[in-house]
Amino acid sequence: MSTVWGKCSNDEIEIISYDEQYQEATLDVLRKSFFLNEKVCIGAEVNLDRQAQADLEKLCVDVCRGSGVSLVARQVATGEIVGVSFNVLQTPSEPNSPSFFESFRDNHCFSESSRSTMQYNITMDAKVDLFQRFGIDCLFEIMFLATQVGFEGKGIASALVACSVKLAKKLKSLNDLTSRRPKLVSSLFTSRYSQSVGRKNNFKELLEVPHAEFVFRGRTYADRIGPDHPSSIIMVREI
Repeated sequence: MSTVWGKCSNDEIEIISYDEQYQEATLDVLRKSFFLNEKVCIGAEVNLDRQAQADLEKLCVDVCRGSGVSLVARQVATGEIVGVSFNVLQTPSEPNSPSFFESFRDNHCFSESSRSTMQYNITMDAKVDLFQRFGIDCLFEIMFLATQVGFEGKGIASALVACSVKLAKKLKSLNDLTSRRPKLVSSLFTSRYSQSVGRKNNFKELLEVPHAEFVFRGRTYADRIGPDHPSSIIMVREI
């Protein structure tokens, strides 16, 4: 039985640990919601490119394999998966070695759109060295956060973020010397909606970067996203 980390929407939805049995259901949330609506996906035209979506699905499957830090939102009455937070524990790369995202971009991205999305992550990560800035050797990253279409406005994204922080704190407290113990929770919040979720959960804003800085096929991300969501913000929560 999956661990229950919290509930929302009058206890109609529970936040539980990811399990392999939920793989297809969580990928369905990505296909119907995240890939079509998330702002960087729009900027890099992942929303129009099935191969790019397949590449990023593989990223999520790889992240979940054996990591135990991703969470899903499940409707209690029906068992339907209605949200997901694909999380990953990050550690500093060895000198002259590719980062996690660089390695995935170079070895598993077969679409220019997915490569652009990975490059966005790489560029954003390079703007602030969180390991150096906070003097840490492990962080908990909320990588992809999504709510299924039709379940917006129920507090699911906020609950997933709150429970991710709760999980990160538990990992930090472990006495097992072989476990990676995060000292920080981070995320790249790419829309005003997700940024408000970060603020609600007491995340600190470190750097705001205009979407106009990122170019794909001769147009900026901002050209495709529009003016309502002008920037991404690197946000962190110390634990």
